Amino acid sequence: MKRFLDKTWAKAAAFVLTLVFGVLTVLGGVGTAALISYDVFLDDGAFARQSLYENRCYSAMDHADSFLRGNLANAGLLSDADGYDYSNIENSPTAVPGEESIPSFLKELSQDFSNEFTLDGFGCHLTVASDDTGEVYLENFALTYTDKPLYTAQSTRLYTLSDGSIYALTYTADLLQVETAPTYSYLLLSWLTEHTGLTIFLTALFALLALFFFCFLMASAGHWARHEGIHLTWLDKIPADVWLIVLLCTFFIGWEAFYYEWGRVFFCAALVPLVLLFLCAFAAQCKAGTVLRGALIGRIARFLWRIVRAIFRALLHTLARLPLVWKTALVGLVIAGAEFLLYINDFYRVRYGVFLVMKLIELLAVLYIAVSLRTLQKGGEKLARGDFSSPIDTRYLLWDFKRYGQELNDVQGGLEQAVQEQMKAEHLKTELITNVSHDIKTPLTSIVNYVDLLKRCNVEDEDAKKYISILDEKSQKMKKLIEDLVEASKASSGAVELHPTKIDLCEFAAQAVGEHEDELKEKNIEIVLNFHAQPVMIIADAQKTSRIVENLFSNLRKYALEGTRVYIDVNGGDNFGTLIFRNISKFPLNIAPEELTQRFVRGDASRSGEGSGLGLSIANDLCELQGGKFNIAIDGDLFKVSIAMPKAQ
Repeated sequence: MKRFLDKTWAKAAAFVLTLVFGVLTVLGGVGTAALISYDVFLDDGAFARQSLYENRCYSAMDHADSFLRGNLANAGLLSDADGYDYSNIENSPTAVPGEESIPSFLKELSQDFSNEFTLDGFGCHLTVASDDTGEVYLENFALTYTDKPLYTAQSTRLYTLSDGSIYALTYTADLLQVETAPTYSYLLLSWLTEHTGLTIFLTALFALLALFFFCFLMASAGHWARHEGIHLTWLDKIPADVWLIVLLCTFFIGWEAFYYEWGRVFFCAALVPLVLLFLCAFAAQCKAGTVLRGALIGRIARFLWRIVRAIFRALLHTLARLPLVWKTALVGLVIAGAEFLLYINDFYRVRYGVFLVMKLIELLAVLYIAVSLRTLQKGGEKLARGDFSSPIDTRYLLWDFKRYGQELNDVQGGLEQAVQEQMKAEHLKTELITNVSHDIKTPLTSIVNYVDLLKRCNVEDEDAKKYISILDEKSQKMKKLIEDLVEASKASSGAVELHPTKIDLCEFAAQAVGEHEDELKEKNIEIVLNFHAQPVMIIADAQKTSRIVENLFSNLRKYALEGTRVYIDVNGGDNFGTLIFRNISKFPLNIAPEELTQRFVRGDASRSGEGSGLGLSIANDLCELQGGKFNIAIDGDLFKVSIAMPKAQ
């Protein structure tokens, strides 16, 4: 079967045979319906035959009645109220009006009646008799003993005479089996009644054949010789909706044009081939997948959708580029305009519920905007505090609020990444300094020990003694620098073990001044210590705090101007005890205060002094590790350092 799918002659034959067997199936279905309506399958055709015989008998009696009324009317025996036009009846005998003249008049029509209603013409034996006496007035022919009626029917007809009286006549029709030419409907129904089984069998056979060839047409749609796959011809490319529009318009125009029954039947039959062509084209389009894509309505809808989408996108793009203030103003103007129009049309006065619903919607919108702004505000506050642990939840934010929330999350992510990278860099730098310091410390220890051994030797050469002294000084300086580097690395990384205790800051300051007063006097620097009589108790690690103060005195010894005073104040606040150092610098302080706490930064820009630039950095880190605050202030040549440590409760 597959080899015939792309054959043109096979498609043409299947098309014609589908139409032929389809018509035969319809005719068979009509015949079967007629048989069902006459209950042929219940009484073996008895009712159908009776209906056929009865119809012929009543048809003959109706013709006889018309014949008789026409003659009575022309004779003047019928009243005008009888309601029948008999102007076409001629050459009837005349009679005197009156009921008693009816029998004689009818007997005069005997010959005309016999000539009009012959056996060959009507196949019935007709008699007209009085309804009261039963006397037979008219008979078309006499029955013989061989005549056996198939069916007998009787009917009484009433006649309104010219004098106003009513006369009744009884018609009797005996249907005889004669060799006449009956009507086509009679012959067809008779044949169907006699061949019921054959009718059903042929109808089913024609239906199966029509279905088979129709399925072949549907299967072969789109398949053509010398074309791989589905190929659409110019008929197949006509959109399905265009086919439907043409068919529907043709149907309605033809239905109105052919107003009589058989004309409409023939018109519908002529329309069937077009419908079959449409089905073939539709099947090919279904196989090719172009039903919706190629439909005219679909193309128009897609074109309109593109226009609407382009306009909508342009509006959205324009609105998206507007600032939030302008968007808010635009929405407010729209709402105000709508409410103004409703107000001037007295809509709110009639529709209280609508007014309340609108106000409720406005309230919910304002609440949503407030909640969204609060969410963004809290996210911004966390970001300002350096809290990167919880980003802004943008799932319930819309429009610009969601976009702003995502931008804040992006900023938070960038800052968090930058902080992590900075911490990683600090960790690597600290680790590098520690490792290098340890690597340098081992050979330096050997140098220091050998220098110490050389100092103990009896060296008489003065130049050699001088060189040994220089080696000792520089090696000790390098040893101190390495120790400061290691300590600075530990302090900045937090790898310092603390043992906080209660310390009297006044006593601590006095002790530190006593330890370093002599060395400052050598620089002609006077120390002025100011503190209250009551002790100021702080919580701090004594050793680490001593290192902080020692670094500050070392800084004074190196950079304080000789011949000046150093003021040291001890103050006790609510939460912190503060130790303040103030002195005049011997070098110009052309540097920011926060830079002095960085590593290897010195107040001496020429770096000609003995400092390493680590003292203040170590002091700052140790102070912050203990929960304190280390602050530097510069006012011209005035250098001020304050150390605030938590007070003991």
